[in-house]
Amino acid sequence: MGRKKIEIKKIGNKNSMYCSFSKRRKGLFNKAHELSTFCGANVAVIVFSPKEKLYTYGEPSVDSVMDRFLREQSMGGNPEESEFLFDQHIEDLELHELEQCKASMEEFMMEKRDQLDEMVTRRVPLKDFVGVNSDKNSG
Repeated sequence: MGRKKIEIKKIGNKNSMYCSFSKRRKGLFNKAHELSTFCGANVAVIVFSPKEKLYTYGEPSVDSVMDRFLREQSMGGNPEESEFLFDQHIEDLELHELEQCKASMEEFMMEKRDQLDEMVTRRVPLKDFVGVNSDKNSG
């Protein structure tokens, strides 16, 4: 018979909602894996369940993808224009310069982890991410 179109709305029955969430999460993570495998993309997916449980998937890892995302965001989206210490050749640096570089990198990473934690814990309604129009008649 084929698939029927269903109305997009919240599932009222909690057990059905939890079951549907689990199946859809598995499908979403599978699609993220396929995207990474077929296209060589770095992928990170962060999902909170209806029971407020955190699920993540990352290829190569969620941390590496988020670190890259945050690093590029802090550079204004253009990594070629950056002049970070870790972009320099470390072979030419003295010990005290390497220690300063290490301290700067650790401070940078702590700052970015804090920003990531804030992004993950902040609650933003789904409608702010997806422009869902509930009026089917408008165009």
